[in-house]
Amino acid sequence: MWYTWKTPLPHKYPSVKKELLDGDRINNLIAVQLAKNPKDEEKSIRKKAVSCFYEIRATLNRVVCKLCGYLLFKIFRRLMTRLLVNPAQMKELQDAEKTGIPLVYLPLHRSHLDYLMITWNSWHWGLQLPHIASGDNLNLSGFGWLLRSTGAFFIRRRLDDNDASGKDDIYRYILRAYIEDVLGKKLAIEFFLEGTRNRFGKALLPKNGLISNVVEAVQRGTLQDVYLVPVSYSYDQVPEGVFLNELMGNTKQRESIFGVFRAIWKGFGVSQRCGAVRMHYGKPVLLSDYLRSLADCSAIRSAHPPKQLTRLPQSYSYRELVPWTSSQSSAEYNRALIRSIGFHVVYEAQDICSTSAVSIVASLLLSKYRNGVPRSQLADDCLWLTQRILANGGDVIGWRSGTSTGELLLQEALQYLEASVNVAGNQISIIRTHRQLIHLAYAKNGLLFRFSLQAALALVLTSHDPSQPIPYYGVIEKALLLCDWMQNEVMFAKPCESLRKRLMTTLGREGMSCPFSGTITIDEDEAEMGGGDVPAKIRISTPRHADELMFYSNFLRPFAQTLYIVLQRLTVTKEPIREIDFTRQLIQRTLARPAYDFPFELMVEAINSDSIKNCLRTMRVHELIPKEGQLISVLQPEALTEALTFIQSLLKVHLQGK
Repeated sequence: MWYTWKTPLPHKYPSVKKELLDGDRINNLIAVQLAKNPKDEEKSIRKKAVSCFYEIRATLNRVVCKLCGYLLFKIFRRLMTRLLVNPAQMKELQDAEKTGIPLVYLPLHRSHLDYLMITWNSWHWGLQLPHIASGDNLNLSGFGWLLRSTGAFFIRRRLDDNDASGKDDIYRYILRAYIEDVLGKKLAIEFFLEGTRNRFGKALLPKNGLISNVVEAVQRGTLQDVYLVPVSYSYDQVPEGVFLNELMGNTKQRESIFGVFRAIWKGFGVSQRCGAVRMHYGKPVLLSDYLRSLADCSAIRSAHPPKQLTRLPQSYSYRELVPWTSSQSSAEYNRALIRSIGFHVVYEAQDICSTSAVSIVASLLLSKYRNGVPRSQLADDCLWLTQRILANGGDVIGWRSGTSTGELLLQEALQYLEASVNVAGNQISIIRTHRQLIHLAYAKNGLLFRFSLQAALALVLTSHDPSQPIPYYGVIEKALLLCDWMQNEVMFAKPCESLRKRLMTTLGREGMSCPFSGTITIDEDEAEMGGGDVPAKIRISTPRHADELMFYSNFLRPFAQTLYIVLQRLTVTKEPIREIDFTRQLIQRTLARPAYDFPFELMVEAINSDSIKNCLRTMRVHELIPKEGQLISVLQPEALTEALTFIQSLLKVHLQGK
């Protein structure tokens, strides 16, 4: 209480009402609307604009923030064992704020605690409290007032693109102007690029609606510049738990006051439910620097376009979203730039994220020891996987080199996995129900980004018959095609990077074919692989290496199995069907099928609505099914069959370990 009283909130948070509703902005809006529809009245347009402003606005109150700061001490102490932040990262934010250029926080979204922690942490470090973009589903009676008072401004989750009355145009204009005016007063803003909480423990691809407002304001000169700050979180366990009902295909329940209090009660029901929580702030980067870098990248790639990927219709490599040629319109070019910035930020936010002991143990149990393992062996492998994570540029929460042990990591993790794991003496095994496998998969997916390239290459390698030579370039081409089919599951590379080069580096002497720690051997000297069709061959020399390849491949195998199941179901779908019905029926029928009915050993966690939706999104990219919002039907039966054959070939397992 004393700390709350003595710690100041020194910044001012002025309203932008006057700038927005009493100046040139509102007059410009009225003129545009009257030009579109002369029958409208100026008074009704102004009234609608005022209504939109009050629907959106935040009313940040420092007294309410102080009271909430005190309450959050109590809440976080109840929910967490510790909350970790890096002082060096906070110093970078303080230095950036002193320049007078506003900060735009862009966090990944895993829990409702996310935005509370950013605001609370900003208070401790003397930073401005950010204005937080929140969905209007949280604008509940009483609760909405509290959120507004702590900096939340509300945005509609749905807008009608076919609105003929122009009301949504007015709302869009006011929202864009509100964001610009808040930033124009040098105030910080926070919004979630993913748009919603991720449901399956891994980052979602960015939605670019809000960030496009910021980018376009800087491009027009309305704003001088902003700092973009990626933010991510590591939880041992999120307080809301796994969204099992939604992953089973059930419709998301709309938030309500009763639901909020029920969730709070559930979260407080288990002391220290979240375990260790760590916040990660990326280096603040000026938006103008992002734009300049991506524009330079575009110019270079236009002059030297990369080789197309096999069987892909795009004129640029996977995830390299900046146009390679000047033939595209300026609007398309700008959309690509904005999209690229979103992908850059999400990629950086994942890259700075720490790994929890829970993710390590869940990954080993699901990807290596599905049939059980002695405790001592699992502890040894916790140490092995930690070393792999550190070598791959990551870090592990609570790990101290020289003092921490695999057994300590195992002890830390098991207290959060006890509902999904059987511990009988010295033997540990997973509980093989669908619910518990989904829980473990959620934790495991926290490591998916860290090993995504190894997983793609390993899935290709394990599908080859080891008695036959494995051609180097054949592996690269298959891995590229696999990455394309997994494009809505994992972000394999930054938009400005060549995925081909990243895969070659991962497969090379600094990666999987490293003489000291690699899992494969390449016959030819790597220096000879720079061009031409060098007949390099890959060998997997020992059973231990085969085991490691299977471990990596099992990070992506469940998602490949989901894709196979969806493709197979589409081949027998005769009548157009709604996506929600397709998803529910597919989950129910797949769970009811016997295990021998699949041409592979089914990983039951592959059966979930999140992965199914991502598969359908990818098929829309390939134009195999109609656009979103239309009934699902097959548009290209031959291409669908070809894709099914390719995915099935990757799911064959030829390698045998020790």
